[in-house]
Amino acid sequence: MRSLQLAWFSASLMIATPSAAETDRQPPGTPPSAHAGQIIQQGRELAPYSITHTARGFSFHRPTWIHPFSWSPDLPGGNYEVAYQISAKHRLFGTNTYFGYTQRSYWQLYNKAESSPFRETNYNPELFYRITPKKLGWGGWGMDLGYDHESNGRSQPESRSWNRLFMAAYRPVGKELFYAKAWWRLPEKAKRSADDPRGDDNPDIDDYYGYGELHYQRQFDAGKQVLHLMMRGNPSTGRGAVSINWSLPSKGNYAFWGVQIWHGYGESLIDYNRETTRIGIGVMLSR
Repeated sequence: MRSLQLAWFSASLMIATPSAAETDRQPPGTPPSAHAGQIIQQGRELAPYSITHTARGFSFHRPTWIHPFSWSPDLPGGNYEVAYQISAKHRLFGTNTYFGYTQRSYWQLYNKAESSPFRETNYNPELFYRITPKKLGWGGWGMDLGYDHESNGRSQPESRSWNRLFMAAYRPVGKELFYAKAWWRLPEKAKRSADDPRGDDNPDIDDYYGYGELHYQRQFDAGKQVLHLMMRGNPSTGRGAVSINWSLPSKGNYAFWGVQIWHGYGESLIDYNRETTRIGIGVMLSR
């Protein structure tokens, strides 16, 4: 299992290379489904946020990163693990319809007592249609409309999954990017028993994730540093999550150094109803 995970991670990094059609004007920050990120070219400064829609083939989708050092006091295994996320999208048939795929894994590499298992992996394919700000005509706002599925591919009782219809509005303004996503979970039948594989694995997930999330990104230092804030929650239960990501280019501008702080519910599906705090340090290929 571990070898399959590593093989998929390596292969995905290869295919997720930005297309030549992705211009330098694309934003470096990448909230889900808003736009493609890219590795900046050597000697060039990042441009202010702007959305282009000319990508062909595979391109980056959500941030792609690896945290070789990740610490949390709330893990069921060891407190130190490797976490990574890979994400790519493909524009279908020259239209504004996209297929996206994101995978996030938590690898207990340092837990030698339990043979360094993968604690959790989430698989998230999605299909969405993008309405550009020009066509929408809402004062610079664009919108994505789509469907996504997310699951952890595990058997009972650790199986977790859900399906959603979503609407995401985004607006680039100079060196800032605003992104708001709302979703409606497609209902599932209740389980007949605790080990029923056909029933709802997590009927109360909305109590912890809520019904939407907000993203704000800001470039600093001529666009070299990027701060990314995410907030989500359910006001009726008082539960939710917040994450802060800060990144800056590596020497030669071939990648980015990144630091992430997470606090709240639902960092992964297996933790959807467990409050966790995490600090991760690593490298980003897109942001």
